[in-house]
Amino acid sequence: METPFDPTALNRQVEGLARAHQRLLSSLADLTDEMIARPSRLPKWSVGHVLAHIEHQGDSMVRLVDAAESGSVGEQYPGGMAARVDAIERDAVRSADDHVRGVRRSIYAVEGAFARARDAWYGRGLMVSGVEVPISDLPLRRWREVEVHCADLGLSEIDLDGPSCWSADYVREDLRVMTMMYVSRTSMGRSHLPEPVARLEPAERLVWLLGRVVVDGVEPARLLG
Repeated sequence: METPFDPTALNRQVEGLARAHQRLLSSLADLTDEMIARPSRLPKWSVGHVLAHIEHQGDSMVRLVDAAESGSVGEQYPGGMAARVDAIERDAVRSADDHVRGVRRSIYAVEGAFARARDAWYGRGLMVSGVEVPISDLPLRRWREVEVHCADLGLSEIDLDGPSCWSADYVREDLRVMTMMYVSRTSMGRSHLPEPVARLEPAERLVWLLGRVVVDGVEPARLLG
């Protein structure tokens, strides 16, 4: 059974992702080996871990799209979470040049997969979490990964540090999607975010919806597993 999708939203998300990819590559032109070894904003992960994850997550998108194009439901990470973790640990310690080459290769592969997709947009893929999702969700999922993990790098000198480096287009798009998801999962009759959250600036609202900050007096959104 074909999965319907909104082509206008899909186009907007593919275009936004392409811009995020190019911003990342431009910023990484100044990456150094010293930066690779620094702690990132994520517990127990270095900058190298985050970059390795960005690269491998892109490759996982290609696997899902290519499988769907052939009429099957692909697996995001063959070998599951353990294989994902092993690959990140293996590649985290590479040189800055090797990380940049890897991220660039993966970016071009992702954009190529989206460009050649035809029937895939009506298919589905199996995420490492065990959740099956429409392939048409992948451009926004990848866009989210790129923007959020760029912020996780904690490299202020190359403008990759914290939610302030998120693009306005990304915040606008994902805030819309995540707010709809939140409202759809709350009790009947609620059609808006909790008041303390609604008073926050857009990027801060999105940070809360993504489960990355606690707002006093408000239960966590718990939207992403």
